[in-house]
Amino acid sequence: MLLRIPKRHAHRHKRHPLGGAPLFVFGLQKYAVFATKGFVQNLQYRASHLVNSVASAVFGLIYIHIWLAVTPPEGFGDYTARTMVYYVAFNQTILWLTQFGVRVHLKVSEAVRSGNIGSELVRPVDYFGYRVSQEMGSQTYSLLFRGLPVGLILSFVGYYFPARAVTWLWTFIALALAGYVFVVIQYMVGISAFWTQEIRTLTWVSLTLAYGMGGASMPLEVLPPLLEKVARLSPFACLAFYPARIYLELSDPDVIWFALFWAVSLTMLARYLTRLARRVLEVSGG
Repeated sequence: MLLRIPKRHAHRHKRHPLGGAPLFVFGLQKYAVFATKGFVQNLQYRASHLVNSVASAVFGLIYIHIWLAVTPPEGFGDYTARTMVYYVAFNQTILWLTQFGVRVHLKVSEAVRSGNIGSELVRPVDYFGYRVSQEMGSQTYSLLFRGLPVGLILSFVGYYFPARAVTWLWTFIALALAGYVFVVIQYMVGISAFWTQEIRTLTWVSLTLAYGMGGASMPLEVLPPLLEKVARLSPFACLAFYPARIYLELSDPDVIWFALFWAVSLTMLARYLTRLARRVLEVSGG
């Protein structure tokens, strides 16, 4: 289905060079509204989400005691036994922003399967921006109402607080990029439904890589040297490993540039896939 745009309004609907529907049709405030709606939609489930937080805290306590038992007196590089407690506690708190609870891949794939993607792609709003901004609003809710309770529970075991105030700013930036990177990755998993019958395999692969190579349950230094190098260069290291090191003041904030590189690169790739998906839809007569 193709939409005709009157010539007198054509200058208002310039297409983004990376493809897809116009990005600034109604202004960036529209995407702030989508993010707000994604946040508000979760408020009615606060009681059930609290149960998730308790379960996540229990797993965090298990990981903490495992690392306290296996960490040698000299530690693992920068990580003493106490630092490992701080590392695990921090990552269990932020997992609800950077990995857990992301459902954008399910929403996109379901729209493809049901055929609703046809009407969604012709809306006067950028589809990629709409889905990602809504999911980021939902993930922000998850951090506040699901992640922070985990941090409060684990604080009884031990929690690190940065000595420098500027560290909080760098950590906030690193977390925002981490949440965005994973949402974009999962968006691409969802958009793959245009070419695959089922996205379950890609979903499990992405989740496994994110958790294993992202450093959520352990620092990447624990991995074999070759695998550590690969993990450090992957976008998954931006999800937990680098934010944790910034927060624990073990790394300079320069690593944020690495996360920014992946955020931009994955955005370009996701928008390119969206443009290809639009072509598939038009060729199929949608």
